Amino acid sequence: MPAPSGRLLLARLTAVAAVLALSGCAASQSDSGDDGKGEPPLGKVRELTETAGLVFPLDAYERSATEIRQLDAAQNVLVTKCMKRYGFDYAAPAPAATAKSQPNAKIFGLVDAGDAARYGYAEPPRSGGTPQKRPASQLGATGEQVLTGPDGKKGDGSARGGKVPMSLADSRAKKSGFVVNGKDVPVGGCSREAFLDLYAPKADAVDVMYVFNLRAEAESRALSDSRVKKATKAWSGCMAKAGYTTADPASVTRDLGIADDARNTPKAIAAAKADVRCKADVNYSGIRFAVQSAYQKRLLDKNGETLELLRKQSQDRLRRAAELTA
Repeated sequence: MPAPSGRLLLARLTAVAAVLALSGCAASQSDSGDDGKGEPPLGKVRELTETAGLVFPLDAYERSATEIRQLDAAQNVLVTKCMKRYGFDYAAPAPAATAKSQPNAKIFGLVDAGDAARYGYAEPPRSGGTPQKRPASQLGATGEQVLTGPDGKKGDGSARGGKVPMSLADSRAKKSGFVVNGKDVPVGGCSREAFLDLYAPKADAVDVMYVFNLRAEAESRALSDSRVKKATKAWSGCMAKAGYTTADPASVTRDLGIADDARNTPKAIAAAKADVRCKADVNYSGIRFAVQSAYQKRLLDKNGETLELLRKQSQDRLRRAAELTA
């Protein structure tokens, strides 16, 4: 990477000074630790010009791509067994291969200068994953209802058997009223039953979306944090100096009128290069990472008991998946 120009270097030094002021203030607040009130302390804020491979506190509770494929394959086994009970010889499609990617690579938007120069805001071509189309169904109308659940609805929009069950025990206690080959079809069909069998066999199962929801909460709080707002304003000011009127990295293409099918045009590439430069100048990604991590850590501390239960249940789930797919 070429050395920055004098003007760019001065801008970066100014931005770093602002970051250190923010982190210094935070450090003075954290002498006694995070009391869970107000904005969390940050400690030292790293300078970040790339986000691929960043690790957040809640990442330890996420499943890897390999584990997700194994769980999907196990769920397919359970769907096939369920369908067989109703007389259908059904094989669920194999889990699609996932493309190779770097976790968190674009969690704060476009940051890679090389990608910006080559592709603008368009997604770079990926290798290692081939999208798979679901084969045309041979089940017929009845078979589809066994697979996905009776399509009859009550006045409240729920299935015939009531609200969608949230555990396998709940599923087996509910009646859909839709009978095939003398057997009542589960509410939500074999797909729902298989999901619950693997992910929520008992009522105490932690919601499979629990970590996702915590991450979303941390992100929402981070976006409202004064330090992130200050960094966003600084980025917007930098973009204005480059000739672009946009308020937030999350809305940059919309603000600049860049259509989805024009994300790699010369206009988009020029804007993307300015976007990445401005993020680096104000250390936008470094501040976002520090603040979002702090909120995740706070939520992790608050919900540690539930997260540990989720970890144990995830391990049990993976052991069962290995048995089902052996």
